[in-house]
Amino acid sequence: MSARSIVLLVASLCLGVPAVLALDFGDSDLVLLREHLNHPFAFGLLACTLTVLAALGLRWAWLRTTVIILAGLGGCVTLLGGLVVTAFTAAKEVGYVEGPGPYSIRLRESTGGLGPDQVTWLSVRKDDGFLSKEWHLGCFDDDDPSDAFDAVTWTGPASVEVRVTDGRTFPVTLDASGRPRTTAELNC
Repeated sequence: MSARSIVLLVASLCLGVPAVLALDFGDSDLVLLREHLNHPFAFGLLACTLTVLAALGLRWAWLRTTVIILAGLGGCVTLLGGLVVTAFTAAKEVGYVEGPGPYSIRLRESTGGLGPDQVTWLSVRKDDGFLSKEWHLGCFDDDDPSDAFDAVTWTGPASVEVRVTDGRTFPVTLDASGRPRTTAELNC
């Protein structure tokens, strides 16, 4: 095996590990991990590509062919899986509601399931540079028009009020770290 193949194989392993670990980044409170390093399909596809390139340097034809076929199939499955997941989970930024101090509320919208309804996602963000954190605050699906998200306002330094279109309100308090003690959800 050539030195080039060894380097490519080590590089593919170094990318394969973050691909697996990235599956857990979605549960992290740290914004850096969740938003910037949470790309398991991209890491996986790049790892499969580097494995194919590394296999080109193998001496035995049967082993070279087997590794190329397996890595190629893995890359195809990773690409297809990434496209499907992205199609059904993509959410667009709607805006931010500035809060007291380092806090803000992030608003995102996505299509609910296969239907025309909109789902609004709310989260509390505590800005602190690389150590910024974000927590789930609420989710509102407009299957029932009276349950659709209307507005969110800060009612104090550690309290938020979420309102839906029929006028109902959901008060949420934050603990000392900024994490919501409760969440507000309708039809999610």
